[in-house]
Amino acid sequence: MSRIMQKRSDRLEQIARWAMITIIMVIGTSQGTWAAVTRATLSPAQKVYSGDCPGKIVFNGTITVNAPGTVSYVFTRSDGATDTRIKKLLFRAAGSKPVSTTWTLGGATLPNYKGWQAIKILSPNPLNSRHAEFEVHCDPPANSAKAAHGNTDWHIDTANEFLFCKDMAGSTTTANCAPASWTKNHIHVGLTNTAAYYNDKARVATGNDTDSGNGIDKPMLFFYAGHGNPTTWNTLGDNGHQTNVLLGNILGNGQLRYFWQCSCETFAHGPRVCSSGDCDYSEPQNFDGSADSATMRNVFERWGPAIGDDLRMACGVSTLAYCHEGNVNAIWNRFNNEGRSVAESFILGLGSSSVKPICMTRGGANIADTPLYDLTFTNRRNSSGTGYLHILYSGGTQTDPPMIIWRPELIPLKLWRVRILPPGDPVEFKRRLVVRNKVEQLSDPQLAGASAIIKRNMENGTVSIRAIGAATLKAQRSVRTEAEQRKTALEFIRRIGWLDTDAGAVQVTQMLTASMADTGKKSPITPGKKDVVVSIIQRVRNGDQTIDLLGTGGRVSVTLAPSGEVLAAARTWRQTELTKEQVAIKPYERAQKEAMKKLVNAAAYKLAEWRFGYKQTAAAANRNELPVVYEFDFVPKDREKLLDYPPQQIEIAAEER
Repeated sequence: MSRIMQKRSDRLEQIARWAMITIIMVIGTSQGTWAAVTRATLSPAQKVYSGDCPGKIVFNGTITVNAPGTVSYVFTRSDGATDTRIKKLLFRAAGSKPVSTTWTLGGATLPNYKGWQAIKILSPNPLNSRHAEFEVHCDPPANSAKAAHGNTDWHIDTANEFLFCKDMAGSTTTANCAPASWTKNHIHVGLTNTAAYYNDKARVATGNDTDSGNGIDKPMLFFYAGHGNPTTWNTLGDNGHQTNVLLGNILGNGQLRYFWQCSCETFAHGPRVCSSGDCDYSEPQNFDGSADSATMRNVFERWGPAIGDDLRMACGVSTLAYCHEGNVNAIWNRFNNEGRSVAESFILGLGSSSVKPICMTRGGANIADTPLYDLTFTNRRNSSGTGYLHILYSGGTQTDPPMIIWRPELIPLKLWRVRILPPGDPVEFKRRLVVRNKVEQLSDPQLAGASAIIKRNMENGTVSIRAIGAATLKAQRSVRTEAEQRKTALEFIRRIGWLDTDAGAVQVTQMLTASMADTGKKSPITPGKKDVVVSIIQRVRNGDQTIDLLGTGGRVSVTLAPSGEVLAAARTWRQTELTKEQVAIKPYERAQKEAMKKLVNAAAYKLAEWRFGYKQTAAAANRNELPVVYEFDFVPKDREKLLDYPPQQIEIAAEER
C-alpha cells in the first residue's frame, strides 16, 4: 500500500474512533448509564440554630461524578420525609456541582429538635451522603408573659393586675402593668394542685412545666403571686419546691428567660435577724457562706440547681412580701416610666424598708456581662457563660433627713386640701434639651457619655433619661463614698432644675452584688457594687406640719455608677399648692379598726408598720388633688404560720366622709 493510501486509512480510522467516542458521550449524557457518582456531601450552614421560630435551616452540598452524564437525586430527612420531585443534574464532564436545600421548622409544639438531612442518589448509581446533622432551639415568643396565682385570695387579683392592670372582676386597679403590646396570659385560673406545671420532668416524673397552656417554662417572663416560705410556695392545693424545678431547661423543651416570684422568703438569704419579737432574713449582705439552714439561708444553694444555663434570671423576695396591686404597679412603674433595668425594676419596685428582693443568674466570672445588667427584656438565652452564680439586691437605704415618723397623737384634726399642678419641664431642663435625628436628648458632662435619651410618659407626666454611655460603662475607675454619691446626685438634679423647694428626705440605696463559683461545694463569696440609687421624696408643708408624700409619685431618682457617672434619672413630680378648703381627718384608732375589719382573720395578725400622708401615684397626670390616706402593714403573729396568714397591706381613706 502506498504511503498516501496508508495515511488516508489512518485518517479514516481516527475519524471513526472520534465518532464512536462522540456517540458514546451522547448516549451517556442522554441515558446516564456510563457516568458514576463518586461522592455526595451535605452540611448545614448553621449547625445549631437558636432564635425565633420557625427557623430556616440552609443546607449546602456537592455531587461529584467521574464522567459526563445525568444524575438523579432527592433529599431525605430524619423525620422520614423524602422529596416527591426527582431533581436532575447534567454533567458535561467529570467534576463536582453544588446543590442546596432548606428546611423550615420549630415552634410552640416543637421548640427543640435534633435531626439531619441527606442526599440520596437515584441514578446512575445508588449512593447516600452522610447525614448533615443540625439542632434547632427556639426562643420563647418575644415579649410573652404568663402570670399565675398560688392562692385564691387577693393573689389571684395580683397575678391579673401584673398583666392587665385589672383585678379579676375587671376593675382597673393599677396604672402600670406589663406593656400593652405584649402577649399575656393569666394561667391556672380555676385549677387545683398545679405544682406539676412548675416541676420539670428531669426532677419529677410527672413534671409538666412545658405544657403549652399552663407550663411556667414556656413564655419569656413568668410571674407568680402567692404564699411562700424559704423552701415552699403554694400552688392552689399542693406546693412547689426548688428541688423539683429546672427553669429554662432547653433540652427538656424549657424556654423561660425571666422567673419572677412575689412570695414571702422564697429567696431568703443571709442570717435570721430578730427584732422586737419578729425574725426575718433582712440582711442578705451579711451572708457568711454557710449551708442553707433556718438560721442562715443560702440562696445559692437552694436556687442554683433550679436555674438552667439558658435562663436569664430568677427573682424573688428574701423577706415578707405583700404582693398587692400597689406592689406590681411599682415594679412596672420602674420599668415603663422610669426606664429602670430589668432586675432593678423588680428589686426597687417591690422593695421597701422591710421587703428585700433578690435577683439571681448564672454566668462567667464577670458579673457585668450577665443578664443582671439587662437594660430591657429579651427572649434570647443567657450567653454570658457558666461556672458562677451571681445575685443582685438592695443593701439597705440611708435616709437624711429621716422620713417623718407618725404617732397617733400627732395626727391632725384637719388638713388643707392640696391641689397638684399640671406636669411640665423646669426652665433649666428645657435649656439643656436638644433634638438629634428626631430624638430628644439631654446634654450634661456628668452623664455617662455626656448625653442621654429622654423618654416621656404623657399619661402620667413621668420624664426619664438614660445616659447613652450607660450600656458600655463596665470597668469602674474608682468607687465614691455614699456621701459623695449623694452630693453628686443632688448637684445633677439641681443643675437640670429637678430639685424643687418642696424636696424632702433624700434616700441613698446601694445596689450590691455577690458571686460564687458554681462547684457544688462551699466556695468563697465575692461581694461587689453595681450602682447607687439616690431618691428625693416630695414633702408638702401644711400649716405647721410637713408631710412626706406616699405612693410612687412625688419622686426624683438618680442612678450613679460607683465611679460617679450618672447612668439614669427619672422624675414623677408635680408641684403642689394649698387650697382654701380644709378636710376633716379620721382619727388613727378608727382607721386602724377599719383596716382590721378587712383582714380575713384579724386575730392571727399584728400591725408591723403604718404610714399617714398625702398620696401621689405614678398615674396622677389626670388628677388635680392629692388624697390623704393611712397605710397599714399587717404580719402574722406566729411566723411559723406564714403560709396560712401571709402579710397584708391595707389602705384606708383618711378623710372623714
